[in-house]
Amino acid sequence: MNYYFAPMEGVTLYPLRNVHREVFGKGVDKYYTPFLTAAHTHHFKNREKKDVLPECNRAFDDYPRQIVPQIMAGCSEDFIWAAKEISKLGYEEVNLNLGCPAPTVVNRRKGAGLLQDPEYLDKMLSEIFAAGPFPAISLKTRLGFSDEAEADRLMEIYAKYPISELTIHARVREDFYAGAPRIEAFRRSVSIYRESGGKAPVCYNGNVDSVPALQKLMQEISPDEPSRGQERSEGGVSSIMIGRGLLANPALVRQLKGGEQLKPSELKEYLGKLYEGYATYIPEDRNVIFKMLEHWAYLHVHFKNCDRNLKNIRKSRSKDEYLAAVNRIFAECNFS
Repeated sequence: MNYYFAPMEGVTLYPLRNVHREVFGKGVDKYYTPFLTAAHTHHFKNREKKDVLPECNRAFDDYPRQIVPQIMAGCSEDFIWAAKEISKLGYEEVNLNLGCPAPTVVNRRKGAGLLQDPEYLDKMLSEIFAAGPFPAISLKTRLGFSDEAEADRLMEIYAKYPISELTIHARVREDFYAGAPRIEAFRRSVSIYRESGGKAPVCYNGNVDSVPALQKLMQEISPDEPSRGQERSEGGVSSIMIGRGLLANPALVRQLKGGEQLKPSELKEYLGKLYEGYATYIPEDRNVIFKMLEHWAYLHVHFKNCDRNLKNIRKSRSKDEYLAAVNRIFAECNFS
């Protein structure tokens, strides 16, 4: 089983990728970047272009094999331009975002907005694959826009094209990120994709946040799969993509592969290096602290009776105040 760090806007930037790779090693098989917008002007924003430059991904001695830039595009022309620009940096794979549920994205017929018009999407993919050569093109999709039954047609379309991998977030756009993933609809989608001739490996995305969660998922989506060590059937998944689960537990993939649980010492090291990484990317201490608070929104679950100290982190106005509050959490709150 391969494990991927999901693309998360404003979060899975190069400072996080570098630090996670440095502290937790090579357990994660691929890191997907936040989406790069393929604008009609055919220019990337400077901060987006910087995120995929070789010199900014210093922790990856196997760059760019383990990094996959994700592209947000609403038409074939813009995607083709963006994919060719990214290929110049040596990337072997690019990913088309068909899942972002944000209204500002959907209203521009991008991300999950493309799922509302399957015929347009089919035409767009046809033009993309006719234009090559490119790096390998993978897709990240949802089960539909508002109804999981929409997945039937979407899978038939995806099966027509030589995509390198199909990641399915087991929700529809209207779910956003709430509620339980639609496992039965996911299983049906994989079956339809295979029956329609789709050959690409399938990656599952949605709510994998612990070893028991993964075990339960695999029983639900592949109840007839052989045990570990045996060859998996064509209908199963070969990869798991994780977003929020890795933010809450950066050692999660190590645990899923049978390794040690997260240790407080390495979490403290991770947070310290992450702060320094963001400080080179974001001006002003307070803005760096805001970025760190995005992580603490998930990481606080490891500490018992830490509300007062978390409040001190949120109130911090300088690096020294922030670090003092973090040190108190590690010193005073029980870690689990």
